[in-house]
Amino acid sequence: MLKKLESDPKLSEHERILFARSLSATPQERWDMHMGFLRSLGLSTRSERKKFGFKLPE
Repeated sequence: MLKKLESDPKLSEHERILFARSLSATPQERWDMHMGFLRSLGLSTRSERKKFGFKLPE
């Protein structure tokens, strides 16, 4: 995936790596990356996200 993205001049090297990693990941791996990112911000639970200002479905 990284080689395919190298031809796009608008992307930085960091963006190319992130896109390649997410495009080549399985759905479960993408979900795990998403949850890991939320945990790193302290937003892993619904109540933490609501307190931070996320609009959540009721």
